[in-house]
Amino acid sequence: MKNASRKVATIASLRDDSSATQHPSKLSTFIGLAVVLGWFLPVLLHRAGRGLTTHLLTRTLLVDWLIVVILSIIAFSIQGRKLSEFGIRALGWRDALFALGGLVVAFALIAVLRPTMPPQLDFHQLNAIPVGLRIVAFVTAGICEEFVFRGFAIEELTFLTSRRWLAALLPLIVFTLLHAPLYGYSRALLVPGVLGAVLTALYLWRHNLPSCMLMHGASDAISLLILPALVK
Repeated sequence: MKNASRKVATIASLRDDSSATQHPSKLSTFIGLAVVLGWFLPVLLHRAGRGLTTHLLTRTLLVDWLIVVILSIIAFSIQGRKLSEFGIRALGWRDALFALGGLVVAFALIAVLRPTMPPQLDFHQLNAIPVGLRIVAFVTAGICEEFVFRGFAIEELTFLTSRRWLAALLPLIVFTLLHAPLYGYSRALLVPGVLGAVLTALYLWRHNLPSCMLMHGASDAISLLILPALVK
């Protein structure tokens, strides 16, 4: 009986320890969110609506990957969290279909709102950027921005606030405003805003980050490669 009670106590203590490791420290969470915010604040210092250049795009890609490396160290090394906690898991065929469906919904909403918007992108300016760099850009945006704004930010803010809706809304606002250098502070920001809203809904529903990455990457591939090619 004593051995059995000891085993039960050991199992209970292990469960307590494992559950404790699932919750990150508030300090590391604040640091991670400060890194995300530190990505956002410099955007306010740039002239909005100036468009995309090779220099700006290259610098943005480098910063994107640097931010992901820093947040990955915080999440997986310091906090010891699992990949699945951020929705990083296998991409099934259903998740791929939902990514495609989300893309259709987002583009349909943007098409409805387009008459109320000023011109969004200068495709001739985009064609001046090397194709290889634009390919790297849409792959990077799909991976990095989804990890930062859907995976990391939502889960860390959920831990801090215990309010899922607030944890989803704040990153969506930051994500939208981050595109001001490209779209300007105008109704054209509805484009990334709508895209971000659909991506956020997809993440909250499916909790599959690769699905969001696929949808985001496909959207940027259309904007950066396909549409500019049509206006050559």
